[in-house]
Amino acid sequence: MDAMQKSSVPVSARPSQEKDFPYFRRLFNSIVVALLAASFIPLLVIGGGMYYHTVSILEQKTLAALDAEISEHREAIDQFLTERTMDLKLLSSNLGFDYLTAPGNLKKAFDTLQKELPCFTDMGVIDDQGRHRAYVGPYDLLSKNYKETPWFKAIQQREFYVSDVFLGFRSDPHFIIGVKQTTGDGFWILRATVDTQYFEGLVAEVLSKRDGDAYVVNRDGIFQTTPRWGGKIMGQSEVKYMEPFKGVRLEERGGKIVMAAWLERAPWLCVAEFKREDIYSPLRNVRNVGIFVFVLGTMLIVLTVILTTNYLFSRLETKRRNIRFLDHQLQHSNRMASSVKLASGFVREVNETLSNMDLVLSWIDDLAQGDLSGDETRTEVRESLKQVRSELVRARKATDRFLKSTRSSLPIIREVRVQDLLDEIIELLDGELHFNSITVKREYQDSLPPVQSDPSQLRQVFQNLIVNAVTAIGQDGVITLTAQGSEERVTIEVGDTGPGIPKGKLDEIFDPLFTSKPDGTGLGLSIGAGVLKKLGGKISVKSEVGKGSVFTVEIPTSFSPPQA
Repeated sequence: MDAMQKSSVPVSARPSQEKDFPYFRRLFNSIVVALLAASFIPLLVIGGGMYYHTVSILEQKTLAALDAEISEHREAIDQFLTERTMDLKLLSSNLGFDYLTAPGNLKKAFDTLQKELPCFTDMGVIDDQGRHRAYVGPYDLLSKNYKETPWFKAIQQREFYVSDVFLGFRSDPHFIIGVKQTTGDGFWILRATVDTQYFEGLVAEVLSKRDGDAYVVNRDGIFQTTPRWGGKIMGQSEVKYMEPFKGVRLEERGGKIVMAAWLERAPWLCVAEFKREDIYSPLRNVRNVGIFVFVLGTMLIVLTVILTTNYLFSRLETKRRNIRFLDHQLQHSNRMASSVKLASGFVREVNETLSNMDLVLSWIDDLAQGDLSGDETRTEVRESLKQVRSELVRARKATDRFLKSTRSSLPIIREVRVQDLLDEIIELLDGELHFNSITVKREYQDSLPPVQSDPSQLRQVFQNLIVNAVTAIGQDGVITLTAQGSEERVTIEVGDTGPGIPKGKLDEIFDPLFTSKPDGTGLGLSIGAGVLKKLGGKISVKSEVGKGSVFTVEIPTSFSPPQA
């Protein structure tokens, strides 16, 4: 098989080229790609599914945590407004108008509230005409009348009121909580101004766990607190949904996550904004870990596939070299076995040549004992020497033919005239054919096209077929050699008048080790079929018991290396 494989190279191959053209390496890339695909496709499908599932769960949990934080924050602001409103209600109902308007009493009540929670800037008592009857705080408001202010008009219709942020007489943004107490001859109001910085700090408490922005807007989208990421108090915000809704609403815009919830104690919308990259930072960690695991797994898979495949292919190459060596030995054995028939004819021809030379040399010896001075004698000696030289040439040609048929040679693809190859084999077997009374018929097409092939291996194939025909005939028969050709291929038929092959064995004759001869090896036809396959040809047989067999060999005129 070593020679067969090398014959696929359209130039003379060297033994060292065995490593240059490894047989199984042609499949190496395909196998590696297939194994990597078989490894990575499930990895990508399963890993991608797990990653998507994990990310979805983390997103849901993150947003759920934000929802809970915003809800708690809204409740904290509502609770603050409710508690401050209750403080003012209790203070006004328990102490009464007369007590709070008496000199110094309102300040005592204000100081008591501030000790509990310093969240008010000032406090005042206002009658039903909008006049300040008592005031404590840093501003000069005692002489101011609030009868025409929006918050005074609004509180007349309810028991308490939380205003929007406004400038008022102090020209400074603030909002108030007012509580109305009704008397027999009218009503009066206990009003307190909430410390803006304190309230903004309460609103910003939602940012204690993560960086972001938190603010409050009214139904018109006006800031009620100062935002951190652009805008100012009492300025217009970008919030679009002004109608009240329940629960917490989430919106993503501009790389930000915006969450909003309406307060219950005031017509305000509590808004918190966070950068998406900050909110989903745990997802980035998961992604980075996933990428690291994927890259590490990829490196391990690729390394394992390449090393394992390389090891297996190295083992296959080793096995193939051993098989090639064994195949080479089998071919050599088959060649030697098929040469046994040739050897008898070769020995017979050499003996005949030596006998002729012995007779001539004896004749020369007899002449040498006589008188060599005569012209006739010298002429006879010269003629005898020419005959000796002719017999030597004959012996040399017989030896060359025999060696050519028995020795192995390096495969080389060149132009071969099939009819000449057949004639050389017949000439070598001439003695055997003559001894067994076997006639050879040659039916060659005129101008038979040559073929591009390996002459050494073709000689082995045809030599096996012709020797098998001689063996099958035994005595008294005919071997017919037919050669027909076209531009694409040449067809050679080797027919014999032997006993033929039973139909039940026709399908087995090309199997290795199958033989019907007691001294046969069962390798000739099998190796021949393999050789022809390597050379791009094929062999078939037709046989009829009692009439003989015809082996048909088809060889392409132009050689193309077989596909591995």
